Amino acid sequence: MKVIGRTSLVLVLALVAWTGIGAQGVAPQAPPSATTETSEGYQGEEAEQFLTRARIARVQGMSEGVTAPRRMTLELDGVTRSALFKTINEERPGITQLARGQTEVNFVDTWRTEVAAYIVDRMIGLGWVPATVEREYRGQTGSLQWWVEGAMPEAQRVRDKIRPPDPLMWSQQQFTMELFDNLIYNVDRHLNNVLVTKTFELRLIDHSRSFRTSPTLRPKHTLTRFSRSVLAGIGTLERDALRARIGRYVSTSRIDALLQRRDAIVALAAKLVAERGEDVVLFP
Repeated sequence: MKVIGRTSLVLVLALVAWTGIGAQGVAPQAPPSATTETSEGYQGEEAEQFLTRARIARVQGMSEGVTAPRRMTLELDGVTRSALFKTINEERPGITQLARGQTEVNFVDTWRTEVAAYIVDRMIGLGWVPATVEREYRGQTGSLQWWVEGAMPEAQRVRDKIRPPDPLMWSQQQFTMELFDNLIYNVDRHLNNVLVTKTFELRLIDHSRSFRTSPTLRPKHTLTRFSRSVLAGIGTLERDALRARIGRYVSTSRIDALLQRRDAIVALAAKLVAERGEDVVLFP
């Protein structure tokens, strides 16, 4: 497996040197240890501690979602917040027919990759997946995710024909979401699990069908433009660090597949920069 690390390093360093990522001062930043707070939600250690320690005051079933999530009201030190609890942990050998006419071999739908997706988001400095931790409730173990207040599903934005105020920033966010979904091989992205905040920033939820074993990018992907900072962020991923951080939730073979997809993303970005030019392919 050391070959993966050496190959990744060569590709990442080549792209950094080629595109001037380092020269423009866009280097991967370690996620802040303190909580990042906005009007829409939290990320960080403080949020994780809240989700882990807060008393579960109320539990509600939800009509949305095929994984039967539950909305929880949490209370800690006089503060009340909402969170989403998911316990799905399903594996189906052979071929599974999915709801939208797709098929998948050795289908997996698990709360474990909800936690892993949040950790990887933090490791690459993206900041779009709400804080998610492992939590037990009445004998059931699952993922507990911060509820993003004040955001609307992308499906609602499309239905109501609400236009983003900054089309360029919106387009760049779409490309970055596509990169993240290819990195973790999320097979279940749709308009109801993309949330749009009041400031038109994306928040990504529902990653229970991700971290597949395919070493290649998703079929029919639309990766043609890339964020320099996110490329730099994925370039910092190391096998040992991933095993230490998400090995409890994702097998080593799936971590290796993620690193191979990371290599493919970096190689594709370098190829497109060579063909089309840095200004066309890259953005901050």
